[in-house]
Amino acid sequence: MTPIQAIDRAIAHFGSEIGLARAIHYTAPAVRRARANGMPSAEMACCIEYVTRGKVKRTDLRPDIFGLRVRMIENAWNRRRTANERAA
Repeated sequence: MTPIQAIDRAIAHFGSEIGLARAIHYTAPAVRRARANGMPSAEMACCIEYVTRGKVKRTDLRPDIFGLRVRMIENAWNRRRTANERAA
């Protein structure tokens, strides 16, 4: 899912840009700008994930920030698990 698709999903969840803006305590023009720019701020992405109760993930909204960290954690976990399996 691209960031624009994720923003569109959040907008659809609340019925309109104004509905999303009210839910995350931003202005409608701020939501419109985020969509036009292709991705919201990191703070806005966290707010959207929270108000949609995880239906729209911050990793989908900002893969450049949150996606990398999640992948790094998953890779570290997989390396550790593999090492433990070899030791056993």
